[in-house]
Amino acid sequence: MLKAAALFMALFPAFAAAQVFNPLTAIGKVVSTSMDVRSKSEVTADAEISAGASSRLLDNKKAEWAGVTILVFQQHVVLAGAVKTPEARKVVEDVVKTDKRIRSLKNELRTGDVGSLVKDTALEAEINATLTAASGVSSVNMRWSSVGGQVVLMGVAQSKEEAGLAVSKVRGIKGVNGVKSHLRVVAPKK
Repeated sequence: MLKAAALFMALFPAFAAAQVFNPLTAIGKVVSTSMDVRSKSEVTADAEISAGASSRLLDNKKAEWAGVTILVFQQHVVLAGAVKTPEARKVVEDVVKTDKRIRSLKNELRTGDVGSLVKDTALEAEINATLTAASGVSSVNMRWSSVGGQVVLMGVAQSKEEAGLAVSKVRGIKGVNGVKSHLRVVAPKK
């Protein structure tokens, strides 16, 4: 059974990366959900956008999506990860952007043979631990992905200071070679 799970994770690195992304316990998930700045309908829309995009990529024979991570927050989408060719990069973007609920889409997919899944998965776990522990950073409102040590960070910060602190914390992690931030500053709801 463990070998089958390992094989599945190796064949579908986007799924593997998503599994590492938030290793909180059930109690931690309840707490993090209460700290999320999104409304219930936004959370639902984000989940539907992500699932729909993944399904369309699975159905498209031209989309070499195995190394793609779809980051979604408040209907803003960032494509992260790696594909083999510039053509595959464009196909993935075209397939994902068909969802009319997407407010914005940034394509940060890298092309070619980049990085190591094992190293990037470990790096993403380190980012999770660092941002979760960082005072002044609400990591529950952020998403990230790493390819070859290049990190894409997206989501919402409640101030420019919080956004800067999150980027600074990520840059300080050993193995991070660069950070591309797509954090939007949104004042807290009163």
